[in-house]
Amino acid sequence: MKKPLPYDPRSLHLIYSSLLLMQLVITSVVLYAAQESAVITYEIEQLTNTAAPVAAGLNAIFGKWIWNKGMHQISAEKEIDEKLRVLTKMHIWQWVVVQFATVLLLSYTLIEANFFYFIFALVNIIYFITLRPKIFTFNEGI
Repeated sequence: MKKPLPYDPRSLHLIYSSLLLMQLVITSVVLYAAQESAVITYEIEQLTNTAAPVAAGLNAIFGKWIWNKGMHQISAEKEIDEKLRVLTKMHIWQWVVVQFATVLLLSYTLIEANFFYFIFALVNIIYFITLRPKIFTFNEGI
């Protein structure tokens, strides 16, 4: 019988880098497509001017909730292999949620030709950069 391969979480860096690169490529496309027609305006009467940034903020809060829930699950687990699996899932789900918010904001930048959303998308990308894989730094703290 074949023995299963040991769990290896090193692919997290590849997944993170791919998602970050995807965000940067989409950002470049949005900049190129909207460079001449986009302006920065905020009209309080327009629902999307408030709703899209709030939705991105809620996604960041949801991603943090996923992280905290996973940390509680990790503390309850006994096996180190299962702890690493939970940690990997936590990272990936948090990244996907933050990535979705960035794509949403960049889409609104193109749809409404308003760089107001683009500013929030850049903040979201910076936040995404802070979410780099922490799996190998547990011995030195997070």
